[in-house]
Amino acid sequence: MAATPLISIIVPVYNVEHVLDRCIASLVAQTYPNLEIILVDDGSPDASAGKCDAWNEKDQRIRVIHQENRGLSEARNTGIDAATGEYLAFVDSDDYVEPEYIESLLSAAQRNNADMVICSYVDEDEHCHPKEETPFVEHEMNIDSHQCMEGIYRHMEFVLAWNKLYKAKIWETYRYPSGKLHEDEFAFHHIVTNCDSVVLVPDRLYHYVDNATSIMHTAYSIRNLDVIEARIERLRFFLLNGYANLVPTTFRFVMTGFYRATQLSWSQPDVRRRIEGILALFRALPPARILRILPMKDRISYLCMYWCPFAYQRLKKLILKR
Repeated sequence: MAATPLISIIVPVYNVEHVLDRCIASLVAQTYPNLEIILVDDGSPDASAGKCDAWNEKDQRIRVIHQENRGLSEARNTGIDAATGEYLAFVDSDDYVEPEYIESLLSAAQRNNADMVICSYVDEDEHCHPKEETPFVEHEMNIDSHQCMEGIYRHMEFVLAWNKLYKAKIWETYRYPSGKLHEDEFAFHHIVTNCDSVVLVPDRLYHYVDNATSIMHTAYSIRNLDVIEARIERLRFFLLNGYANLVPTTFRFVMTGFYRATQLSWSQPDVRRRIEGILALFRALPPARILRILPMKDRISYLCMYWCPFAYQRLKKLILKR
């Protein structure tokens, strides 16, 4: 592998004309120069597309891909397919990074021959005012894929697509599911299982800007049910791939998703169809295997959800109202 390998940075772009320059400026200012910056304009109706083209004229390392609006997952997939670097990184277009972001992560990857490097991040409001947080690790750590899987429920840093540098090869067999919300929940375990070594670094090199107008701040809707599907898929993965210790916690996250879904009216035809589709995935989990692993209290919840989910959820809703 080259000492200064090409790094592909994938930036999905949609309706961010007011903050896009800040993001791209932070990328072209990287102390590590050998970059391929792929801007995927996902059919933006605002001036974002023009800004991408303007940056393309300023810096030859920038490539712009324009496509019809297909959502974040497909925009990332387009970037992955177009990338030619030995390493990949994702940066969301309303976020920005420190000048040494790529150089620091690549240095950690090369020192440890790591397949993935994860850094701490700064959580900021839309005015870029940081919240008081501590790094998720105190010092650089080298862990294996199983330890990384175990971190999923302790720190958000593990699950997110950004704040990471990946060897491109670990993405060869996986693409984000099309049209899904909570796409990182679907992806994490598939990517980590392709890693032999993962390095954690304490440096807060990525700035996550919590946009108040993002979909994550909108009212709970049928689209939010995607997270239950993602967690059921993860539960199946853990059941079938030797992660029995993570099954109980993952199951509880599935049930939490169902509890939150009581915000919707399950009697509405579109909601009911979606819930029934998710329940079909839930019932397709291997019952004997999951019951053997779950503690007694969780077994009862599992059986109630399996056999009489709508009555179970009505009861839960009544309990939550008290």
